[in-house]
This record gives sequence, C-alpha cells and structure tokens, in this order.
Amino acid sequence: MFLTDVLSTQQPTLMLVQAISDATSKPVIAAGGVSESKDISPCLTAGACAVQAGSAYLLSDEAKTSRLHREMIASQQGVETAITNIFSGRPARGIINRAMRELTFINANVPDFPCAAIEMTQLRSLYEREGRAQFLPLWCGENVAGCESISAQQITLNLAQGLRDY
Repeated sequence: MFLTDVLSTQQPTLMLVQAISDATSKPVIAAGGVSESKDISPCLTAGACAVQAGSAYLLSDEAKTSRLHREMIASQQGVETAITNIFSGRPARGIINRAMRELTFINANVPDFPCAAIEMTQLRSLYEREGRAQFLPLWCGENVAGCESISAQQITLNLAQGLRDY
C-alpha cells in the first residue's frame, strides 16, 4: 500500500504474483500470507522465484517485538487483523484493538504520515505503561499460524520444509 490509499486495489498474494509473473520476465518475490511451510509451494507455482515471510518471525527469540505485542499475537485476538491508517497515516495491517474499533479502521481525518504516529504517541505511551495494548500499533499479517517463540533459524528451517513439496 505504498502507491495508493485505495484499498480496493489490493489483491491477494497469489493473484498478484500470478499477474506480475505473467507480465514480466523479472524475478518475482511473493510476500504476504506466508507463515507456514505449506504457504510456499502455491507461491512458487503462481510464478514466484522466492517468498518473503514477515509475521512468522514476530515471536522469534531474536525479534524485538514488545511483550504486549507478543501476547496479542499468541492470543486468540491475534488472528483478527484489519488494515488501518490510524497509527501511521498510511494503510497497514494490524491486530484489531480498541483504538481501531473506536476510531474506525480507515479514518479520513487521520493526519498524513508521519504525523498520525506523533499524535498517537501520548495515548499509546499511557496505555503501554499500564500494560494494555488497546492503543498500540500491533502490526501483523493475516496469517499468524506459523508464529512460534523459537529461534529465527528454526523458523526458517521450518518454512524451508515447504520447498520439499514443490
């Protein structure tokens, strides 16, 4: 979501990979929705030469993810994500929390990037000190199924199992 704020232009990863692969001979890297080994083969079949996993690493031993963020990802609430602009001023996916519900996910009155983050800082800091995640940007993809509190190396090895299926 860097070229436009129009959410209706966003396509699912496999559709996007297929369309780009059909349109170019350049290497295509699939990103989005890859958190388990079973997610890799469909991306390669769609035309990707590689995949990028993001959320799968949020609970890794090496990640700097905050305690509150980790707890939310590991909880049942971690599977509920939506695109929002209220924390940064740009559309991005995060775990649904009170701020997103009360301010609406996409709010036309939110200041542009980076001003939105500056405006949310005091409220965010207050709730963070109290150990509550209601007003924190909890960035996370749609697929947290592969998120584990293990080393990044082991996560990578687990993901690589998907190459055997290809």
